[in-house]
Amino acid sequence: MIVQRLREIQNKFGFLPDKALRELADEIKVPLYRLEEVSSFFPAFSLERSNPPQVEMRVCRDMTCHLRGSAKLLDPDKGLPAVAAELSARTGKSVCVEGVSCLGRCDRAPAVWVETRPLPKGVHAWVYAQANKAQLTEVLTALADGKAPAEPDTDETYEPFTNSNRPHAEVKISATETGRAAGWSLDVYGRQKWPRDYRAVKRFTDYLKALGRPIPKPPADMGPKDLDTFVSRYHPLMYELKTANLLGMGGAGAPAYGKWLDVWRAFSDTGEKYIVCNGDESEPGTFKDRELLLRMPHLVVEGMILAGLMTGAGAGYIYIRHEYFEQIHAIEEEIERAKKLGACGENVFGSGLDFDLQAYESPGGYICGEQSALIEAMEDKRSQPRNRPPELTTNGFRDKPTVVNNVETLAWAPAIVMFGGGGYEKGGWTDSTKAVKVGGRRLFSISGDVKRPGVYEVPIGMPLRDLVMEERFCGGLVNGALRAVATSGPSGGLLPAKVPCPNLSAEDRAGIVDGIAKRSKADADLMKWFLDTHVPPGAKEFDLLDVPLDLTFYRNMQSAFKLKVEPMLGAAIVVYAGDVDLLAEAVNFTEFYRNESCGKCVPCRLGSQKMVQIGTDLLKRRDAGKPCTGDELKKVTGDVLDMTKTLQLTSICGLGYVAPIPMATAVTYFANDVQKKPRG
Repeated sequence: MIVQRLREIQNKFGFLPDKALRELADEIKVPLYRLEEVSSFFPAFSLERSNPPQVEMRVCRDMTCHLRGSAKLLDPDKGLPAVAAELSARTGKSVCVEGVSCLGRCDRAPAVWVETRPLPKGVHAWVYAQANKAQLTEVLTALADGKAPAEPDTDETYEPFTNSNRPHAEVKISATETGRAAGWSLDVYGRQKWPRDYRAVKRFTDYLKALGRPIPKPPADMGPKDLDTFVSRYHPLMYELKTANLLGMGGAGAPAYGKWLDVWRAFSDTGEKYIVCNGDESEPGTFKDRELLLRMPHLVVEGMILAGLMTGAGAGYIYIRHEYFEQIHAIEEEIERAKKLGACGENVFGSGLDFDLQAYESPGGYICGEQSALIEAMEDKRSQPRNRPPELTTNGFRDKPTVVNNVETLAWAPAIVMFGGGGYEKGGWTDSTKAVKVGGRRLFSISGDVKRPGVYEVPIGMPLRDLVMEERFCGGLVNGALRAVATSGPSGGLLPAKVPCPNLSAEDRAGIVDGIAKRSKADADLMKWFLDTHVPPGAKEFDLLDVPLDLTFYRNMQSAFKLKVEPMLGAAIVVYAGDVDLLAEAVNFTEFYRNESCGKCVPCRLGSQKMVQIGTDLLKRRDAGKPCTGDELKKVTGDVLDMTKTLQLTSICGLGYVAPIPMATAVTYFANDVQKKPRG
């Protein structure tokens, strides 16, 4: 694979020397322009002709790092770039400090990535977290002087706040009591105190041996009800995914069962099928997969093997962002351990089935998190999303049927196979009266203005208030009263602490519930409970903290409460309190999407830049004492909302869909910040 060879060269030298590229082109017999076509697309690759600096420090500029002062660190006159200029003049070396997109260490912001060229043997990079200007100046100075820098921060030694059952995970149960965390249901081996022996894979291979023949496939024209009956009878362990109602945990929330079933049924002329784990995790505010890949790699590897054996795939790839070098190493070690146990590779547990598994180091870039763009990168192309259809489940990697699942989705599979989908479904949230029941559990990364930013497993449907305020989770707010929450990283923009809603009559309420009931009675019951409990008659707003952490509920909120901007729930939650400047934060979100747009489609390429221009202009006018107000602000708000609809209708992928949302929420919900800068 071209990309992987380029990564090897980049990791060795810290850039791509012209000589090394020519040698690679000769070795793999491809034109040199193909290597340059691919390498020039990805920001993590540095070509020799770009004159890469000898010492480079990249400061994360997104979301929580921005909230924690990374903009000041990047100030060209008073920040680290000025330090770099002084060091360059003194030492004669080229020293550079620049901003970079999210590094996945949002729980210990600001995060900084440092490289030298060439890199010392055995060093991938140095990462520093929660460091101030003085400390980072010392790092730059040491490297410019040819000395070893201060010890970097590592993910292995950092103990994140969590409610897992890891030894360090003690939590405050009450004001006077500290106890051991209850543990993650996901961690089936730790919870049961089992050896990590891949018994979920063995359960499936034992089923195949007992069956004595290949699992029959259903007829292509079989209807949905008959298909479910067929799968539950002949492929019962796969059917447990449907019983569990396990959704994708990467953002879109597609049912895992549907993807696995489609690939199992799909025809492949060569018999090739693939499983791909999307571990790119580049959404600002998201870092849950970082912990799973490092602390529980066996769950991810076992989930991949299960997906492969159950769908008839013969190979899989765990695609991990290059900034997670410790996680890549952990996965590679775990794959080798699984092979020694007989759970991976040839003839898995004597079943006669083979499944080859590899770690794949991403070339970098947020767009790689889009599943079709990820596949493009794996095929040695520029990572630009595909037009669909066809879907990846029929025409994915190498044009063969492919399952693409998130890290967490796959990590749930062993527990579901061992204890059944009903056990997962029962793990959800129930209100105090037991009248409403939501199924399932999931992980959230939470950062920002909370006491204990970290990774927490929670029952789906639990109110946001519990996650933010309860001692067993984040333990409350810091820096003042709640102002806003980004409930899906930058994708959902900023939702206000008090969400506006129309005065809903009894007839309106009944209509909302009845409309949802046509799709799902359980979802309708949850909405009815929320209306009855938190939106009394005559209410003009409701408390964001009371909203259930349920993906479908968020999808129903826009129509139910006539919200002008679509709310979203993702894996990343960032909390904003006190006198934070929400207009500036929204502009920062929008800059992220502008910076990370692949540029393939015109609406996203131009629209994301236009949104940045609008936000920047609003900031400049406000700070100059000439804010946008009255009818002019109404016009700007209307223009932003219209552009949002246009981008969402015409963009190829999800980046273009969400790129305008931050500015749309800023002008819709935070007009005060547009007109006057908060005191902070």
